[in-house]
Amino acid sequence: MLKIEHVHRRSKRRLAALTACSLAFLRQRIVLMRIAFVGKGGNGKSTIAGTSARLLAREGQPVLALDVDTLPGLAFSVGLGGIPDAGLPEELAERQEGKGWVMRDEVSAETLVERYALAAPDGVRFLQLGKLPGQVRPGSTTAFRHVIESFRAPGWSVVGDLAAGTRQGFFGWAGFASMLAIVVEPTQAALLSARRLRRLAETMPGTRVGLVINKVRNDTRTRDIQAALQLPVWAEVPYDEEVADAERAGLAPIDAAPGSRSVAAIARLVLDLRNSDAEEPTA
Repeated sequence: MLKIEHVHRRSKRRLAALTACSLAFLRQRIVLMRIAFVGKGGNGKSTIAGTSARLLAREGQPVLALDVDTLPGLAFSVGLGGIPDAGLPEELAERQEGKGWVMRDEVSAETLVERYALAAPDGVRFLQLGKLPGQVRPGSTTAFRHVIESFRAPGWSVVGDLAAGTRQGFFGWAGFASMLAIVVEPTQAALLSARRLRRLAETMPGTRVGLVINKVRNDTRTRDIQAALQLPVWAEVPYDEEVADAERAGLAPIDAAPGSRSVAAIARLVLDLRNSDAEEPTA
């Protein structure tokens, strides 16, 4: 038993060292990221998005985390925990005859982020669309959409967690992203959902699209998913009980399980995407 525990501790130290090495390399090669994560509900996309934002912020650069999902998730995975509301004020927008909901005054997306985004660990700034039930308001939604469409602050990376399903992608909620990661579990049900999400690649010209296969227990289904979707696999994130425990407790995995295999895999994902020279969409 002592030997097994010793091996386990040594493995965790190696994983933590790998994550640290990835971050050290990234600091030497600064490339901004604008990435959106989308997928079926419950597949862990919020965990991957939040962990990615934290890792990027640890480089010392500003990172904006956009929670476009109307269900809770990203606030926990970036380390804010349960928050009542971090949406934008309703009075920022108004309904005008013949125009619908528009911004009340001329205010830049950068100013909105400076005024209203919450400060999360590692310097991440966090902004969310209202949550269901009751907090998705038209004025707040209009202002949030303004941020998504026009936030272009120099030197900032942007990480977005889209709502489960395809609707938001098709209606422009991922317009800030130059990369779109479809998060999929290695199951038949998840594959059916991912096939529908695959169409996002055709509606977002100029955007790189790839797969992040989460909660992997063996690589058999991984090969099937890649063959079925004909998209590059950017990362395979293993199922990790430590991360599952953190999620159940409402804790950020990067804080509760920093040496876990999942966090190490997400660190490699961030490193690979930042180190990639490919700029054209792959689908």
